[in-house]
Amino acid sequence: TIIGTPPNLIFIQMMELLFPAAPTVTFAEWILLGLPIAILILISAWVIVCKIAFKQATHFDMNKDLIHDEYQKLGKMSFEEKTVLAVFATTALLWVTRSDIQIGDLHLYGWANLFPKSDFITDGSVAVMMATVLFFIPSHDSKDERILDHAVFSQIPWDIILFFGGGFALAKGIVDSGLSAYIASSFQSMAQISGFSMIISIASLVTFMTELTSNVATTQMLLPILAALAKAMQINPILLMITATISASMAFMMPVATAPNAIIFGSKQIHVIDMVKAGFLINLTGIVIISLIVYFLAAIVFDFPLDQFPDWATGMGAP
Repeated sequence: TIIGTPPNLIFIQMMELLFPAAPTVTFAEWILLGLPIAILILISAWVIVCKIAFKQATHFDMNKDLIHDEYQKLGKMSFEEKTVLAVFATTALLWVTRSDIQIGDLHLYGWANLFPKSDFITDGSVAVMMATVLFFIPSHDSKDERILDHAVFSQIPWDIILFFGGGFALAKGIVDSGLSAYIASSFQSMAQISGFSMIISIASLVTFMTELTSNVATTQMLLPILAALAKAMQINPILLMITATISASMAFMMPVATAPNAIIFGSKQIHVIDMVKAGFLINLTGIVIISLIVYFLAAIVFDFPLDQFPDWATGMGAP
């Protein structure tokens, strides 16, 4: 989903910043593109880990009693937990159904069309509205308390928000300074390269680049450049930018690549060479899957012809 990882959110914001006239990428569209990728990579990862990389150690004894005991310690869901779950499920439903959904000849109208100013309603509006609801629902233990109160503001990771904002400010500077136009002109010699060749090259570069760099920093740095490259090649910027965005989350080799990798390595149950061996194969598989799905499915999901440069992309770099 769009909220699944920070690079996805960065992609959405970069599209709005670099191409204001571009159609908004909706939750439903992202799921239609991302779900096949997630399923195929999940299956491939299981095969690689269990049947290729560690096939000699795939059998282990599971202590079901331990799992049962830990589950019992959780106890029953509290009123607050059920409320938050209901609010989150409602939020996800509103996100998916907010905009129109076009699947071939099937057209489903989004609920935002019920309002006169539907353009004012965004996914951010939904998130703010549903979060605000939690400030009004009373706690089950005390009617004077709410599920959320002002104390939560002190727990917001402002450093991450400022980090995101700095990246977007940098991208805006690239556009307004004319640097994006200069980059686009510098890439004119690459106009003859096929779209699929460029997609698989970007997927390969970003996948292995993010093994050593932050996926957030990688996407914030590359997306404005890829937007300029797409303009120079006269292909839809979504193809290149979304390839880089999804590939930025394909970090399976190095412990420093992402927090889950570091946690697994910190357990001291696996060595770096084991992670590299399995992760390298998963990375290669992910590159192929992402490239094929984006090239053949993105045009259907986002409803654009592969051989046509969109009108909304011609204005890139205009303040």
